[in-house]
Amino acid sequence: MSKILAIGNALIDIMVDLHDEGLLKKYSFAKGSQEHVSKEVFDAFYQELNLEDARFIPGGSAANVVHPLANLGFKTGFIGAIGDDDLGRTFEDDLKQAGVYFSPIRKEGDTGKVLHLQTREGEKTIIAYSGVNEQLTWEDLSDHLMNSYTHLVLDGFLLSNEELVQELMNSESIGHMKVIFDMASSHIAEGHREFLKRLIKNHVDILFANDLEAFSYTSNEPERGIRSMAKDCEIVVIKQVSRGSMIQRGSEFYAIASAPARVVDTTGAGDMYAAGFLYGLLKNYHLTHCGKIASFLASKVLEVEGARLSFEKWREIQKMV
Repeated sequence: MSKILAIGNALIDIMVDLHDEGLLKKYSFAKGSQEHVSKEVFDAFYQELNLEDARFIPGGSAANVVHPLANLGFKTGFIGAIGDDDLGRTFEDDLKQAGVYFSPIRKEGDTGKVLHLQTREGEKTIIAYSGVNEQLTWEDLSDHLMNSYTHLVLDGFLLSNEELVQELMNSESIGHMKVIFDMASSHIAEGHREFLKRLIKNHVDILFANDLEAFSYTSNEPERGIRSMAKDCEIVVIKQVSRGSMIQRGSEFYAIASAPARVVDTTGAGDMYAAGFLYGLLKNYHLTHCGKIASFLASKVLEVEGARLSFEKWREIQKMV
């Protein structure tokens, strides 16, 4: 049976209703932007926030993929770094409760966290601090047994450490595994383009990107970009949010409509799509069926805050897919 291992950033999403937009101006954060900041800046900003009604929800792109797959009955594992703090224990407990095997790599420092600041108008500003994720090394990864897994989900944000990713790809530990990679952001797609080209051509089997990431990587619109990307790996999926998605495998091309949803929050929707697609693929379903399951699952996480569904919701979904 297929076993899926994810390697990526361990993060806690912190949902905050922002009533004082002056705080953004004080720190020169543009409303609606995504910012990656140092510990000093994050801590100073964090201490000034009103966190009385904040919601703390485990996240991280790769973890967001294996968490649903575990809830759908697959054996899964996760490798990532957490701090010896309450947020790290929250992250660990969340994965273990879902049935994901997780032997934490504990580092000295803070577990990574992402602030999602929602204004009254519904505009979201994201401020992230990577925490101990930046301390992850090849030695940490090599200490973990990977031979029993058949598929590897790799977090695109790991490309901030190209050397780590290259050592992982060169390892005999993953030589037998199908590699699933998500481009993560347009900054990764553009800023690491040359490394990405080698990575995708030589190691990646299944590639996920959204339309902006695909454009940043190929300098082409999605319809042309997906054809270009599909020359270098087995399957390419471009996610287009409300406009659905596109799937290419060789000469096969499919356009998949999005599923209807009453959108509450977009956090984790792309990751949930990837989980749904992989679920169908691992069940040997046709690519169009994989895409429809992916869109369906993405619609469900769009209707809640954060990237986690309740156990009750998973029981409903298990009867439907």
